[in-house]
Amino acid sequence: MFGKIHEVYSSISGEGISQGIPTVFIRFAGCSLRCGRTETRALWCDTAYALGPNQGEEKSLDSIWKELEKLDPHHGYQVLLTGGEPLEGKNRDLSLAIANKIYNHRISTELPYPASRVETNGSERITEDPFFIFTMDYKLPGSGMEEKMDQENFRILEKRHNSLDEIKFVVRDRIDFERSLEVVREQKIQTNILYSPVHGEVDAKELVEWIKVDNPPKCRLSLQIHKVLWGNQKGV
Repeated sequence: MFGKIHEVYSSISGEGISQGIPTVFIRFAGCSLRCGRTETRALWCDTAYALGPNQGEEKSLDSIWKELEKLDPHHGYQVLLTGGEPLEGKNRDLSLAIANKIYNHRISTELPYPASRVETNGSERITEDPFFIFTMDYKLPGSGMEEKMDQENFRILEKRHNSLDEIKFVVRDRIDFERSLEVVREQKIQTNILYSPVHGEVDAKELVEWIKVDNPPKCRLSLQIHKVLWGNQKGV
């Protein structure tokens, strides 16, 4: 079993409710979405270097496991599958295999963080498997990708009822924020909600004021602390 892997490295989790936790990142290559790109606006993806499938190397479950053990020999770090898109195409099968192996190993030995966190773009169907925790994007109008969202994912999140799952809204403007409120109401969302501003297009302080007024349930501002610490670099 193989998938396209762009990089594997250790750092801290940069955003969301797991922010600051020591983490091994497994970054898959390949994503079919191109968020933010219009005739007048630029692509905003902060991992554009991993969007193409050819921007990764074919790796097997065994080779990735060896890299995990090298980076985290005591198996004490959170594992985060990200991209690109870890649930797209054959990357999905490898993600399932990695997370299943980590879960079974850590549950049997009472190690921390048995479930791997998956950062997924909302267009791929998530699962009810206990070996996953999801940070799922919902792409708003400013991304140009809302029509790609799999609405059934909201029902699956509801069934999972996992207190660590998250839905992330990346906000480009006030129209995006208003649409996020509609989605929360329409889908009766009770999962943790993250709000992140598009860098250079929405001031985070302005987004805070919007959040304070409307205060969707279980919401929080999520800024990328890895960029605060190291800037916009790879592998940190």
